[in-house]
Amino acid sequence: MTAIDASRGTLALHGGTPVRDPGRPWPRWPQPAPAAEANLLKVLHGGRWTLTGPISGTPLFEREFARRFADYVGTRHCVPVDHGSSALVVALEALGLAPGDRVLVPALTWTASATAAFRAGLVPVLVDVDEVTGCMSPADVDASVGARAAVVVHWACAMADVPGIQAVADPLGMAVVEDCAQAHGARWQGRPAGSIGRLGCFSMQQGKVLTSGEGGAVVTDDDELAVLLQELRADSRRYRDDPGLAGESELVETATRMGANFCLSEFHAAVLCAQLSILDEQHAVRARNFATLDAMVAGIPGVRLVRPAAQQTTLSLYELPIVFDALPAGTTSADVARALTAELHCLFYLTDTPLHRSVLLRPQTKPTLAPLAEQFAALHRDRTFPHSDLFYDRAVVTHHSTLLGDERDMADIAAAIRKVVEAVEPIGAARR
Repeated sequence: MTAIDASRGTLALHGGTPVRDPGRPWPRWPQPAPAAEANLLKVLHGGRWTLTGPISGTPLFEREFARRFADYVGTRHCVPVDHGSSALVVALEALGLAPGDRVLVPALTWTASATAAFRAGLVPVLVDVDEVTGCMSPADVDASVGARAAVVVHWACAMADVPGIQAVADPLGMAVVEDCAQAHGARWQGRPAGSIGRLGCFSMQQGKVLTSGEGGAVVTDDDELAVLLQELRADSRRYRDDPGLAGESELVETATRMGANFCLSEFHAAVLCAQLSILDEQHAVRARNFATLDAMVAGIPGVRLVRPAAQQTTLSLYELPIVFDALPAGTTSADVARALTAELHCLFYLTDTPLHRSVLLRPQTKPTLAPLAEQFAALHRDRTFPHSDLFYDRAVVTHHSTLLGDERDMADIAAAIRKVVEAVEPIGAARR
């Protein structure tokens, strides 16, 4: 028995009637766009399944997506890759840093934001996040460790203050890389996520708001970096300048920087071209439901939704974080997540484990990383991350597909939150 008590109405977790009828489904994810199937069939029968295959006369979806996504983000260049993790690796490699250089990474993020630094021969240095947005802030930029770059993560539904971070980082010679895996289409004072820092990295993994199952992209306005990015993701090759002849390669061996194969397949690119056409429509639905739920939750004591900063002018909602500020001793965020899941028949879960507590970030388990792992361990012996810990210990999140429903769905979520809060004695007592 957890510290969540059923005395104010039996929770579904304890055998009570759930808030939501189990027969009412939630929106499914992924949701294929109308053109996705036709695009896939074009690839299947078009004789060209990958960028690295011979030219066949069929236009590449990979090239089309690169053009369309660069336009969507507002940058001159987009280089598609196979995963968001690959996007971070090639972005960091493109900066031309020295072996063992340090890279700031927020503690509250998925492990790939940090492991990419190790894969690029660098050392991630974890920093804390803002207590309101959950993102790295200008105040979190640690000048004392001599970092040469910062991976600035836009988290859940909030954007980091990249212009403010750049104002601190630029005099320190620190390049800013935006990790936009959770922020496709978000805008800060009208500027799209990914277009503000020197490089922007995106993931198109299945759970993301723009998805092809697996995929990624790097965007930039820097013409020289764009060529390097192409080489780094295609075994030292870049796009050719002329159309080429049937049977020839789409790529030329320029080889100014040794690369690896991180190319996006034509099947994934075909899906992305279709999904991009419905992305903003889905954003509008989620934003409307977020505003509705925020108003409904406003009167529940000790509970708040993570709200983006005022400068964020467009919402891209990957996960909905609900913070329970008044949980008593003995009640955990995991207890709340289980209770909400039982009431709503929809998964509520914890944020990603902060990296200083995560079993996924253990560079010492890879012998080839030993020198970097030793530096990493030494740098973090006395570092603390209270705000990252707060989000993990007090917040519960749900996937963005939950907000693709309607107002009735939001009312169910608000009712379940209130029911769970009223079953927690100190919060319930504060309301009397």
